[in-house]
Amino acid sequence: MSYDALRFIHSLAAYVWLGSLFGSLIFATIATRRSPGGVLTGAQAIVRFSTRVGLPAAILLLLAGIWMVATGDGPSGGSWIMAGFVLWLLAAVGGSALMHPTARKLRAAASDAEAVALAKRIIMIGGGEIILVAIAIWIMGAKPGS
Repeated sequence: MSYDALRFIHSLAAYVWLGSLFGSLIFATIATRRSPGGVLTGAQAIVRFSTRVGLPAAILLLLAGIWMVATGDGPSGGSWIMAGFVLWLLAAVGGSALMHPTARKLRAAASDAEAVALAKRIIMIGGGEIILVAIAIWIMGAKPGS
């Protein structure tokens, strides 16, 4: 596969991942404002989108990025690639490691107050992932230090 095709797949996967996080966060915000139980609906939407859209996009993003580096046709420089990988690791692995156990606790919550607190934590994790992915996209586009 050509470098340009891999770059397209890599970029598309990054924007799909960011879009799924951003869209689900907007949905969570709207749902929270519409009804008291909306925070639970919003948190469940974030988990659902993260699992069904965000995680596959993140994996495709990583695979296309590794393949691009392996071709050796792209720009040289390692610091911005390493920074992008570290941010990917924090957002994908860290987000999943924090979000999914919290979602399991949410499903088993004993009280409404506990459920709302856990739902708010999920929404905050989703917001943190958006920040990390947006910074990674900037780094990969600007290629600082190269």
